[in-house]
Amino acid sequence: MTPMLSLVRRHQLSTFFGLTLGLTWLAFIPFCLSHGDSIPWFTFGPMISGFIVAAVSGRWSSVRAILSAMVRWRVRPIWYLVAFGLPFGTQLTSILINPLLGAAAPAWGNIPALSEMLPIIALYAVFSGPLGEEPGWRGFATPRLFASQPALAGSLTLGVIWAIWHFPLGLVGDLSLYGTINVVLAGVVFTWLYQNTGSVLLAIIMHVTHQNSVRFLGKVFIGGDYVQQQWIAVAIWAIIAVAIIAYYGTESFVRRRTAALAA
Repeated sequence: MTPMLSLVRRHQLSTFFGLTLGLTWLAFIPFCLSHGDSIPWFTFGPMISGFIVAAVSGRWSSVRAILSAMVRWRVRPIWYLVAFGLPFGTQLTSILINPLLGAAAPAWGNIPALSEMLPIIALYAVFSGPLGEEPGWRGFATPRLFASQPALAGSLTLGVIWAIWHFPLGLVGDLSLYGTINVVLAGVVFTWLYQNTGSVLLAIIMHVTHQNSVRFLGKVFIGGDYVQQQWIAVAIWAIIAVAIIAYYGTESFVRRRTAALAA
């Protein structure tokens, strides 16, 4: 075994995070130069890095574990409801609360027809983060983080790195403080989902639902009303994260560990 391979195997998470940021930010350069008009290949940085480090450190068995989690669909139906309904419900609730705090009435007519949204949602599922990120953040990093850290500490660690990963978006005007805080809070919620299902597929679904709830439902407000509504949504995400911690504790976010998740 070469010294480099030995180093990667001993420091899998550090290698993964460094490689993810390096590949992502390097691939972001052409996207930035195009002013956001080219294909955002940089969103595949976490997935590619996860597979590379998994292949080097654990060979096929580690790669297979990520692939298996990406297609794990046999979970309790309630978790599909969570993956679809929680982000959508959070966004809708924040919209309904917003006028109570002085915002204009929601302009529901600004939301595109479902037939217009579906092709865009499918495209963004591939090229806007869900498919490229979740195999890395949840499939690779989460099990390794929790091998040495409690769920809360690991979630916050991953959430902060996940937020930092988004920083280059500021160069194309697509970064906000409320969005950055939301990413850290989402780290807790996504961990809870993954710990109870072992499914990267469910994390991808939640990621898609969250992104597009903001992207399309958020159109009912403009200007300061939109910003206020997004802050309300962040507050709701915070309440959800606190509720998870209060109910499940800080160790695992599950009531009982299973051999499959521990593995």
